[in-house]
This record gives sequence, C-alpha cells and structure tokens, in this order.
Amino acid sequence: MGKDRKKKGQKKGKKKGQKSDTFTQILTHIDQVGATTGAGLGARIDRSGDKLFLGTDYREVHITERSWAEILADVEHWTYLPYTHGIEMELIIADDNGNYPPGEEMVFRMKEIVKDAIKIMDEILYEGRSDFLPIPEYIKQKVLARPWGREDLEKGYALNLRYALGESSVDIDAFARDGNVTAITYILELVTPPCIYAEELAYWASTLFLLAKSTLPKDLHIIASAINPATSEYQRGLSQADHSHIGSFESDLEKAQAYCMIRNFIPHLIALTCNSPILNNKPTDVVKIINKRITAPNCVRSLRLKYNTTMLSGNDPKHYIPYLTDLSENSINFFLQTVQKASLEDGRFQDVFPLTDWGTIEVRISDAQISICRRIGVGMLIQALCYKARNLLKKGFWVPDAGSATIAYNRKTAIERGLISLFSPQNVDREKLAQYDPDFAEQYLGPIDDPIRYMTQAVQRMFFYLKDELKELGFLYSPFMKPLLQSVFGSVSYAEPPITEAEYQLSLYQYKLDNGEDPSILNDLIYFTIEYCQDPLNNPLTGVLTLPKEMREER
Repeated sequence: MGKDRKKKGQKKGKKKGQKSDTFTQILTHIDQVGATTGAGLGARIDRSGDKLFLGTDYREVHITERSWAEILADVEHWTYLPYTHGIEMELIIADDNGNYPPGEEMVFRMKEIVKDAIKIMDEILYEGRSDFLPIPEYIKQKVLARPWGREDLEKGYALNLRYALGESSVDIDAFARDGNVTAITYILELVTPPCIYAEELAYWASTLFLLAKSTLPKDLHIIASAINPATSEYQRGLSQADHSHIGSFESDLEKAQAYCMIRNFIPHLIALTCNSPILNNKPTDVVKIINKRITAPNCVRSLRLKYNTTMLSGNDPKHYIPYLTDLSENSINFFLQTVQKASLEDGRFQDVFPLTDWGTIEVRISDAQISICRRIGVGMLIQALCYKARNLLKKGFWVPDAGSATIAYNRKTAIERGLISLFSPQNVDREKLAQYDPDFAEQYLGPIDDPIRYMTQAVQRMFFYLKDELKELGFLYSPFMKPLLQSVFGSVSYAEPPITEAEYQLSLYQYKLDNGEDPSILNDLIYFTIEYCQDPLNNPLTGVLTLPKEMREER
C-alpha cells in the first residue's frame, strides 16, 4: 500500500505527529486508570416496552463524581488517547440581541482582543490567575515558548502557542478570527494544541473559552451553537462547527483505514452532534413532545449542515468521499476525481479528510456543541473508531465499506431529523460486509431477523460495535462519554431519549413558549456557553446514565 506522511502550524524537531510514549506504556496506563474509575450499578430500568431501545437488562450506572479541579490535579490517572487530538472550535460573536458586529469595526477590535488574550495567557502560564484553575505542571512543561502574536493574511492578528508534540513541537494559532469566513463579520476560532489525554484536551478547550469570555468587550458575547438562533436568515459561511484533528497514526495504511471507519459512521456522528435547530428565533416546525420524548418530526436538527453545502461533502453518492485502501498518488487522484476537485487545497472541505498538511485526519462534520463535555466525548468517540480500525488491521482484516449510497442517504436524513430519523441501508450486500468483519455487518445493519429501523438504534449498535475498544481505552465510564451514551440509552432527568443538544434547544424553546415567555433562547445560550466552559464536566443532559447489559463492563 502507498505510504504518505504529512500537525498544524510550523513543526520543530525530527518527526511529525510523534508521541513520546510507546503503546505498551499507554496500555499500562489504561490499566491503572481502569483501576481508579468508579462505576457502580443501580436500579433496573424497564425498557422492554419501548421499541427504540435495543439491548436487555437496563441498569442505572453510577459514575463516581469528582470535581473538575480534582480531576485536573490527578494527572497520574488522566485518560490516555491512542492518537494525538486537537479541536478547532468556532464560536459566534454577537451583541445582546444576537446582531453581528460589522466586519470593518472588528478589524481593530479583534486585534485589541487578541493582545489582551496574549497578556492573560501569559499570566495563566507563568503567574496564575484567580479566575482560572492552576495549569497542571505536565501541560505547562509542554508550552515551549511564551505566547506571542503574529499577523496572518486570512486570520489577522492571532495568539500563537508553541506546544510539544512527542520529540518535536508545533505552533498553533490558538485564538484568532476564522480565516475561512467572509468579511461580513467575525467568527472566533479557538484551537487546542494536539493533546494525548482527554483531560488535557478538556483543559485547553475550557481555558480558551474562558479566555474569550475574559477578553471580549462588555457589549459582545461568545455563543456556542452551530447557527445563531437570533439571525433572520442563513448567511453563507456564518455557521459554526467543531473540527477534530487526529494524528500520530502508526502507518499511512492505518490512517487510510481509520478514515474509512469514520466515513462509515458519518450519519451516526451527525445524529449525535446536531445542534442548530433554530433560526430567526424559531424552529422549522411545531415542537412535539410525547411522553417526555422530544419527537418534533419536522424540526430540522442541523440547519448548518442543511445550508452549508460548500464547506463539506454533499448528499450525492456519486461524488461522496470514497473508500480508500491507501494514500498513494493513485488513491489521492481517485479521491479528487470523486469529489470533483482539482487539488487537495480545493478538496479539503469534506466531512472527513485524511490528507491534511499536518499529517492528520480532519473530521469537520460536527455542529458546534454547547458544552465542552460533549465536545470531548465526540473526540473520544472518533478516537475509538480509529482504534477499531487499528485492531481490525492487527487481525488481518480490512475495514468494511458501507457504501457511499448508504452513507449519503442516511447523512441527509440525519441532518433533517437527527436520532429520530429512519435508518435505511441502500443496496448493501450483508454477506460481503460479513466477509470483512461479521460483527460490523451484524451491528451496522442489525440481525437479519431484526434489522435496524431508526437512527437511534443504529447509534446504539455503533456503541455495541465499539464496546471492547471503549472498555480497553478506559472511555466507557468517562464523564465526557456519559452525555453521548445518555443520548441513546438514557436517562435524562427532563426527557426521554433520543436527545442531543439540538433537542435541548427545542425543549428550551417550547418550555418558554408554554410558559408565556419570549421563546428566544439567545440569552440562554449566552449563559450556558459560559456555564459549561467553566466546568467541562457540566452539560445539558443531566441525569443518571442507564446502560443495557450489552454495554456494561460487569465487575
């Protein structure tokens, strides 16, 4: 198979994407984490009468609760990631009424904001600040230079960080304007360094959010949502996403196959990360809530993905990103021909892209999430998908190809209806899939006599498929993974699953409407953006997780 290696910014040192620990050391560390992760079983929950729930013997799972400050200080028991992981987080900047500041005005204001951010970041690193948690020494040692500012042709003035990456380093534009957006206004882009622990990633995401809160003028706010709910109509380029960069693959073959695994589950990832259901202060239809389940069948869950057709892949199976067996020149040309682009620079705006300049796979499909907790959980899920591909390769198996027709069709329905959409395989040969991986065929399609009908069930079976990897990596009972599992397995204190942050926005809108209040949720999103970044364990899906026997790690 062809080999090709190419993390963000300028590299220093001898090897790109390298980690400092061997995977044997990682697995040893995971065993230590498993010994300290607390999860006990509680009451049985009867799900037998609800056709959406797969699995048997649902039980409450009580995960030991610790404060974020405690977890952050307990570096020894952080959760190791099998791959390096960085997240680009796009945020709305708007005033009290949701209006965007004019682009020309923001040219000057943004430079002053970045200058303040550099000053505060320097204080965080070298003096400490009462409004930020102390930086763990492990992270501090990875910052190899004092933060500085630089002019970028597209982003303008940017805060830069130099961060250790194995035996090399990488320069990150950590705090700046999103350079891909029109000059109408500014989207703030926060970029974490490439991290090798989930808690390290959460620290940087939280710190950068709080840095934005601390530096924005009093008349402006950051808002974590994929669409500004108060804007009257969609404006090209003005939508927000979370982009994950995954690196340090053992080979280009592994990277290609990890890309293929993520590609198979793009509809599932969309269904879990939809978070843009409201535009012009209202959803696209009436919000229907039946027995605490937010069905809202005609409310589009991701208006961002519905309207943003130029910066992502489309729904045409003939031109959807293809399956790749390697990253050879022939495969790259095949990729570009399929997506109808002339160059990698033109072709990089896809749902998932395995050929970045920084040697990473970029996953661009996720709507901007309200909570950092869910952001990190999504990152861990992507890590588990890549790790599944590694395990298949070690067994001598290729990652199966679900087919562009199936992926594109269910991509479209997931954008419209999220987890309540129907799941419909298109011209899939079950026997062919089973030749590559029988478990994939069983879990992706469901048993022959009981096929998957709903996207909720498809996501449940995705978790069944990844259970061994989630257990091995110490992800299963992570507080960051909890809200994703709650989305499809329950329970959430105020609603029945399926539920994501999109349904949370819809339920908030309907609650205000039912109580005779102004149904605009803008101020709520402004409040929760700060609330959920101050504590990256906090998120809208409150309640006690329930899991079926098929997902639990019995002790």
